[in-house]
Amino acid sequence: MTREDETQPREPAHDYAELCVLASSSSGNCSVVRVTRHGVARLTLIDCGLSPRRTKRILETLGHTLDDLDAVVTTHLDDDHACPSWGGRSLPESVAVHVHKRHARAAERRGFFSRRGGVFDARCDLPNGITLSSVLGNHDEHGTAVLRLSFDGLDGDLGYATDIGRATTAITTHLSGVRVLAMESNYCPNLEQSSPRPEIVKRRVMGGFGHLSNLECAEAAASIAPEQLILLHLSRQCNVPELAASYHDGRAYRVTIATPSVPTPWIEIARASTHTGHQRVDRGVPSSRPFAVGHQPGLF
Repeated sequence: MTREDETQPREPAHDYAELCVLASSSSGNCSVVRVTRHGVARLTLIDCGLSPRRTKRILETLGHTLDDLDAVVTTHLDDDHACPSWGGRSLPESVAVHVHKRHARAAERRGFFSRRGGVFDARCDLPNGITLSSVLGNHDEHGTAVLRLSFDGLDGDLGYATDIGRATTAITTHLSGVRVLAMESNYCPNLEQSSPRPEIVKRRVMGGFGHLSNLECAEAAASIAPEQLILLHLSRQCNVPELAASYHDGRAYRVTIATPSVPTPWIEIARASTHTGHQRVDRGVPSSRPFAVGHQPGLF
């Protein structure tokens, strides 16, 4: 005789993708994409600007270890996005490291990036059914990779843009319509101009090859039209979280602000498009809530 529960059709395990920004500031930038398929969760890091010890500690608070990590993708190789301490044997040998072709020579000099993985340009395939496409943004001499991640069989894309200097038409077109957008909102021009920073630093930040202002971020987000926006890389010296958030008042998307010290909640990017009857849960922090001021040292 068959038990009743065995006669009922089994609901397939939910497949989905999520993002958590572990930290974002001039002292270190690191985000983790978690893709769960058939109940098994695997991780990809976007940037590795935190120390190995701190990264491991934060991952443990999220219920993960480095053994759950399959790949690392770097936007560029500034130390706050690619911490030099990751050299040697800090990563499991199985982890694939991917860098943009404009950064390949510098990556090779670091040694760590010579692990299996590869150099990407416009497109590459990552583990767990992730497809990465990129365009190059303005940032210092070699630029920074602006990333769009899509997920095989899942409905929803992630856009990731930090240290881009200027939100060009190529960037906003590349990221148009992503469900989740993580984009820097680095500075307020008035606070930047009145700060005690050296003039050379002010020119670098605001000169189109440094960072995005609050207004530039808001204009780009309006063009891209995500469902969820995560503000990255706020300057402690030249920005205020409430001020950055105010540029998005009245927008249809929800806003989360990443800080240097507290990871964001898991924010859902995508879910299996074939699963019907499910209402997508948005785990972001709505822009009407107050934001804690992060403790962001450094200049940028």
